[in-house]
Amino acid sequence: METRLGTCGWSYPDWKGTFYPSGTKDELAYYASRFDAVEIDSTYYRIPSAKAVDGWRDRTPEGFLFCPKLPGEITHEKLLEDTGDLVAAFTDVISRLGNKLGPILVQLHPSFGHDHLPKLEAFLSGLPPAFRYAVEFRHRSWVDQADALALLRSINMGLAMAHHPWYPRIQEVTTDFAYLRLLGRHGVFPDFSRVHRPQDDALQDWGGFIKSVSSQVHRSFVFINNQFEGHSPATLERLQTLLGT
Repeated sequence: METRLGTCGWSYPDWKGTFYPSGTKDELAYYASRFDAVEIDSTYYRIPSAKAVDGWRDRTPEGFLFCPKLPGEITHEKLLEDTGDLVAAFTDVISRLGNKLGPILVQLHPSFGHDHLPKLEAFLSGLPPAFRYAVEFRHRSWVDQADALALLRSINMGLAMAHHPWYPRIQEVTTDFAYLRLLGRHGVFPDFSRVHRPQDDALQDWGGFIKSVSSQVHRSFVFINNQFEGHSPATLERLQTLLGT
């Protein structure tokens, strides 16, 4: 199994002088020299320009992978309804990443519960099949819902597992890759310059799970947010040691 580890985004002022050496001019290029994948948080807020996507592709080495979020206008504002044109516009421009494009994260609204399963099925089934997707459930009603996992398996999409105090804790793989996000609550830490609150037990638990599915998947993605411990690059380095990558 190939394991890809990264952070949720790469541009944070508090990383200057802590993760990024003083005077670093191209933060993405430096990031890509240390880690081999990244989740793109900015695509949640807007569809990027072709120039921006080309820049991400050209400033990273061969083999590097980007996992962009589907825009929030699709998942949170329109709640998956009447989004065909937006999906087409997004996938058209993000396809410029070429072989550096990993799974696209479909992050559902926290209010989007299991009672909306038919709407979710219609939306996911209509997504362009040329791309891979990972779906994150944020409403607790999705816990222990076998039909939701069966849906993902039937259309060959991944479950985006999330470690967060408010989101459902589901440890499952539904396709040939695993996708894990280690998250936390906003506003807890005063800055993101260092690890403020180590979560060794959670790292051990999720690291053990990732190892346990190595025979079921070809690739695992793990992305860590600053809110998890306070400074995701340092957390990621500890997870690298734990997983032996």
